Amino acid sequence: MRRILTEALAKERHYYTKQLCSLGVYSPNTAKNMTISDLKKEYHFFFNKTEREL
Repeated sequence: MRRILTEALAKERHYYTKQLCSLGVYSPNTAKNMTISDLKKEYHFFFNKTEREL
């Protein structure tokens, strides 16, 4: 069970890091130091901002 949770968190971190880096918001080194919660908040902030501007 612990391995499954660790892998899920790693996948979630990878996804949000990849998305924020593709937007040009953060570098991979900066995102590496952020928590998953911070990554998720930043992703939703920029994603919702992009949706509103369209």
